[in-house]
Amino acid sequence: MRIRSLALLVAAGAAAAAVSGCADARTSAGLQSPAPSPTATGTASPGALSDQDRIWMKKIHQGNLAEIQAGELAADKATGSKVKEVGELLVKDHTALDEQLTAAAGKLGVKLPSSATSTQKKVIQALESAAKADFDEEFLAAMRAEHRKAVAETQVELKKGSSPEVKAMAEDALPKLQHHLDMIKEAGAGN
Repeated sequence: MRIRSLALLVAAGAAAAAVSGCADARTSAGLQSPAPSPTATGTASPGALSDQDRIWMKKIHQGNLAEIQAGELAADKATGSKVKEVGELLVKDHTALDEQLTAAAGKLGVKLPSSATSTQKKVIQALESAAKADFDEEFLAAMRAEHRKAVAETQVELKKGSSPEVKAMAEDALPKLQHHLDMIKEAGAGN
């Protein structure tokens, strides 16, 4: 029952994002993100960043925060070695990606959210309270959904973004996100 609830929570966020599209200010979980502040346009030259660039940076940042937390939980609670390996990789790669993203956001004047979305926080809370016997399956389901969204959002950034710097980050991130998704699927096949 718990796994079904977590899967429904993740699926509901994905469905809301799919229905609303990526052109608006939605988080990767499909919930409305805070409106950009007047300082969100920052000190970069006018027109250097599009709304798409800012939205992608915010979504990926929030995803990084959530996936780092989930990866840390996997290191402690996972029972399968492949799941622990996925968790360790998520912490390593998403920490590095977020450091790069945060530095670029500061340079470009993009104000990033200070935490994951409320839906992502609920998923983390569900993982924290998951029984050890259920953790691996719940973790893999949640991370599969998150990475599918991150891959899709990154592909949109590559097609519709305008900032060469932000698009270069997206281009660098995409193969890593896809690799994570492949590892998550492979780890799930063994369970």
